[in-house]
Amino acid sequence: MLLNFSCDNFKSFRDGFQFSMIPETRMKELDYSILREETDGQKAAGLSASVIYGPNASGKTSIVNAMSCIRQIVLRGHIRDAADNRSGDRVSGELALAPFAFRDDAAPVWFDITFMFHGRKYRYAVAAFLGDFLERQAERYIDREQLYVNDVLIFDRTKDAVKKLKLDTIAGFLNAGYEIEDTEKTRRAMSNNITSDSLLLRTDFNSFCSKRLVSEIRQWFEDQLIVVNASSRARFSPGLPEDNVLINRIAQEAGITGSEFACVHDPETHATKLISGLQKTDGKVCWLDADRIESSGTMRLISIMPLVLSALRKGAVLVMDEMDASLHPVTMMNLITIFHNDKVNTNGAQLIFNTHNPIYLNHSLLRRDEIRFVERNRETKSSSLYALSDFRANGETSVRQTDDYMKNYFLGRYGALEDMDFTDIIMDALKGAGSETEEDIGMQRVYHVGPRG
Repeated sequence: MLLNFSCDNFKSFRDGFQFSMIPETRMKELDYSILREETDGQKAAGLSASVIYGPNASGKTSIVNAMSCIRQIVLRGHIRDAADNRSGDRVSGELALAPFAFRDDAAPVWFDITFMFHGRKYRYAVAAFLGDFLERQAERYIDREQLYVNDVLIFDRTKDAVKKLKLDTIAGFLNAGYEIEDTEKTRRAMSNNITSDSLLLRTDFNSFCSKRLVSEIRQWFEDQLIVVNASSRARFSPGLPEDNVLINRIAQEAGITGSEFACVHDPETHATKLISGLQKTDGKVCWLDADRIESSGTMRLISIMPLVLSALRKGAVLVMDEMDASLHPVTMMNLITIFHNDKVNTNGAQLIFNTHNPIYLNHSLLRRDEIRFVERNRETKSSSLYALSDFRANGETSVRQTDDYMKNYFLGRYGALEDMDFTDIIMDALKGAGSETEEDIGMQRVYHVGPRG
């Protein structure tokens, strides 16, 4: 279960953001949707869903990219560019794209994530110096790296030294033969052995201290944090054979009755692909590549459902950029309801996505602390993130549970909304049509590419 994620100096966020999945204790709406876990006698609670609003280029995708970035860094174990980036996120593969572009001084990119897994509370933080935006020749190094287990600091590492190492609270998870009395000796050895662009977590801490804890943390990032940077990149890849049956049942429930779907192996690409079967009047079924005949909405639904099923089975966090693109709003509202349903979502899965569709701004569908907005300052070019629950419950800027969230959003009461009017621009463009000057024609020739007829 994800509890909190924050980062600093990342893409459009100069001063960072904090994305908390911990419920506001003062809010009592939709209490049945709250996830609960217990560790060492301490109770932890988490939101089961969160939706992010904001205009184009405000920074919504940056939040998804940031989660993908920390995931890829932990799985790779270093801050070098990925030789083979399959995440669909160029920022994760080319880390020179990560820092905030409009600042005068180079500063580290900071990630800080807290989650529950196997009855333990983990917090991992890493600050990576990557140089300026797009600076590929900069010396990259880990500026700071910290690991907490159940709120106890286990190690604190700087660029070239391990400043603190405390292992007595995780004595039961240490490597075979390790003696607590050797901790100070181990700390000095790890300091002498540090590689500046590699994670201590994945190198010396794993080798010298606790392979078990590192394996558990790595498993969470690999299996429990599912990040899709663009939902258009989602591909049908069922985790179990019976998923084909489930997908067809879901398609029929969504009103897709003209096709039957199956997942097959493509001998040419050696990949999995989705095919669509159409039953003809003579009873025969004609099979085609699904993307040749199905609508983008059908393909989107069929592609993301295995991810939804996987998240619900594992109790994972599903983070998706523009998940609802091309989907009917009722479809997405039903999926949100499923994540909120504690009788269906029995493993504690969480759903996080961004959108432009205001229909989810509904107090009967989402809690105020599950609704977030991203706004970008035109002067500083920096984004900021805030939740609907950040507004006071009384006063001029109050937001009550019974308010009409959608109406108030379009009235501009929550911000994160651009006031735009293209009329004059389009009128000017239309006035100029058909009356090009010689200079205009010359510019067209300059920008013309390819053979002329």
